[in-house]
Amino acid sequence: MARRAEIEPLSAVLMAEPRWAQAAQALVDGCIDLPSDDERVALLAVVCDSLGDELYPAFLRLLALIGRLGNHAARAAVAQALVHALRTGRLPSGRRSAWGAEASSAPPPAYGHTRSLGPLEYLCAWHAQADAAHALGVEQFHVAAHSLMNLIASSDDARKLYCDKLLADVDDPIAGALSRPTRHALRELALAWAAGADALDASTRFVNALPPSREASLASRIAQPAYALR
Repeated sequence: MARRAEIEPLSAVLMAEPRWAQAAQALVDGCIDLPSDDERVALLAVVCDSLGDELYPAFLRLLALIGRLGNHAARAAVAQALVHALRTGRLPSGRRSAWGAEASSAPPPAYGHTRSLGPLEYLCAWHAQADAAHALGVEQFHVAAHSLMNLIASSDDARKLYCDKLLADVDDPIAGALSRPTRHALRELALAWAAGADALDASTRFVNALPPSREASLASRIAQPAYALR
């Protein structure tokens, strides 16, 4: 029987010491044990939705942990679920302020001021578009993106489908989720990854394609953002 009931590692507020390894293992177990792709995608959605937009980075941390420490079978099980999610338009996503919208600590803005982003696009926007005080630092971005991309690349189909999605996203400026520099950098990442570059090289292409002034500012920042992914 699938151990779906075990997927209760986090709530609307993170525990003082979240059990990341146990949560990641439970997610892997569910993706292995559940009998259908639809149920595996539903499991990803349950975990993601239970956290909500504010704690979406915690969901990314689970994926990154599986990508970094999981064996091939674990990564492949989750990657296969992501394949079906991509094919059916149900990739677990987090909402960020649309590019150009003012940052605020107030409740989520009205419809039209936020945009949904999949895991890798979210990381890229978090690094490239957040104000310097809250942005994901360069080192943290590389660690998180590398781990996540290794997870996705466990399935050739997942990697191809994700590259196709990224290229479609960067060709849709009307969506308003990504600024022009971010879309340019994300295109560089997607093209390199689709051509066979490894995750570290592809994520480096993204960083190097951003405006130099932006990277200099982030590289000099000492403070770490909340919900660090390391």
